Amino acid sequence: MLIGFLLTSYKLLILDQRLTAERDHSVENTFGDSDDGSLESLQARKVALLVSKSITSLSSYAGGKRIRVCSGFVMCQTDNTDTSMILTSATLVRSLNGDNNVIPNVKVKVLLSDGHITDGHIFLVDFHYNVAVVKVAADLPLLEVIHLKGTTHNGAVLALGRAYEGGNLMCSRGQVVNQTSTFGCSELLVSSCKISMAGSGGPLVNYNGQVLGINFYENNQTSHLPMLVVSSVMEQHKSFGKTIIPWLGLKYTSLHTMPLRVLERIYQKFPDVDQGLYISNVAKGSPADVAGLCNDDVLVECNGKVLSGAPEEHLEAFGDCAGETMIVEVVIKRQRDGSTVSKTIAAEVLKESHYNRWPAPMPSYKIPVINITPCRGAYPR
Repeated sequence: MLIGFLLTSYKLLILDQRLTAERDHSVENTFGDSDDGSLESLQARKVALLVSKSITSLSSYAGGKRIRVCSGFVMCQTDNTDTSMILTSATLVRSLNGDNNVIPNVKVKVLLSDGHITDGHIFLVDFHYNVAVVKVAADLPLLEVIHLKGTTHNGAVLALGRAYEGGNLMCSRGQVVNQTSTFGCSELLVSSCKISMAGSGGPLVNYNGQVLGINFYENNQTSHLPMLVVSSVMEQHKSFGKTIIPWLGLKYTSLHTMPLRVLERIYQKFPDVDQGLYISNVAKGSPADVAGLCNDDVLVECNGKVLSGAPEEHLEAFGDCAGETMIVEVVIKRQRDGSTVSKTIAAEVLKESHYNRWPAPMPSYKIPVINITPCRGAYPR
């Protein structure tokens, strides 16, 4: 009888873990309001209230069914003073198949800070950087944006969002940390703020209420795309109707996030190099390989621009685009012989169908019912 009781208890424990996992990934989970009684908590809540009128929640629908919920914030206004542009995550409208397509016949509803729900109209979707812009017929206050390069912000930050059900303002405190995102996108930075899936698309702000980036949910951390990159995406869509992405065929990481063992080898050859991009892998036969770039090289210049870190380099340091190719002039520091060399790369321009696909977590909409048949004699009679 004791064994039966233990088996049933074990099954209940497994069930509880499964249900907890489902709740952790629900479409509407909220995150804390940073109220722990500390002075920093009080400051954080004041900042959140200061910018709250610019924080929205967005929900996508298809066939009458709610698909996803994301947060968003007002990035800019149009020439029409009664219309605002809301920046959010492209996950809001991404096909449920996980491909780079907008959900067919998708509709977007936007919850404003005053509780009013209005129709949202998709203005821009960029699946490469996982950002979308939704236009709403409302005159909303703008947030001040800061364009920082690399991991230059080391102070306290806040991740903000809004829940669609109830409209509650959400706030989480943290720091920008020196580590890479698990999404495999070199432009992403990471903060220690803890958010839920409903917080994706919300802003990361400093204690002056200035926006540093747009947040994305990961299982064990929160990544954010710097506003410098977002602004460049907006400019490219304005000029070309899309983002121009060169494929060089190499994998690189900012020196700021490299382990000490790697930095020591670089420092021994180049003691004056403390910024740039460390090349960890060059694909065989790629444009970078053809141009002569190698593993362990350090990329320090691109088209005459000194590279301070990964986040801003893709969109600021482009060369001349000629059809399906893009000419990129680079300067590299070569570890194997201590030389500094210039190379010309005939990079391929990626098509949207070849864009990197971020593994956005799938939300659950209800807790599944799991039937458990108690073992015979499990409970005393």
